Amino acid sequence: MFIDVRDILKTSGLSKTVELEASAPDMGLSDNEGGCEFDEPLRITAELANIRGIVRVKGAIRTAYKSYCARCLKPVRVIVDKRFDDEYVRFGSMGEITAEEAEVFEYSDKEIDISLAVREAVLLEIPIRHLCGEDCRSLCPYCGRDLNEGICGCEKPVGDIRFAALEKLKEKFDAGDWAGE
Repeated sequence: MFIDVRDILKTSGLSKTVELEASAPDMGLSDNEGGCEFDEPLRITAELANIRGIVRVKGAIRTAYKSYCARCLKPVRVIVDKRFDDEYVRFGSMGEITAEEAEVFEYSDKEIDISLAVREAVLLEIPIRHLCGEDCRSLCPYCGRDLNEGICGCEKPVGDIRFAALEKLKEKFDAGDWAGE
């Protein structure tokens, strides 16, 4: 998403405000980024200011996406309301230091591309896993019933099933039915 900055680059201290709207794919966010399906466009409000040739972009991003609870698999809708503050320097003006090392973005003489900054800000807001609520009780690991809707009636095995083979071996040993005897 490109923004023309020729008007503010004429004089240090000039600024302008822009309001933009873009789809998630336009910003480099795939429709299944981090298990999320973006169901609203990204609404971006940004103030661009020329500070001696460095363009400072301060703004906010608002969007929403759908995902699923990591415990009970119910749909979850998340609203993203993220602020960002980035600096852009002219291509090649950093000398031997790269823009990545200086933690800034670069721009041409005419426009800046805020897509990468917006994508980065949104991705940092997406958690590793989503929950429908902190008190989500998950699904029963034996019958699959949603434990948020009530306790299931299934019989749960006693002990840990991962040790079932060792338990049988122990029973044979205790009964004296051990190989070699």
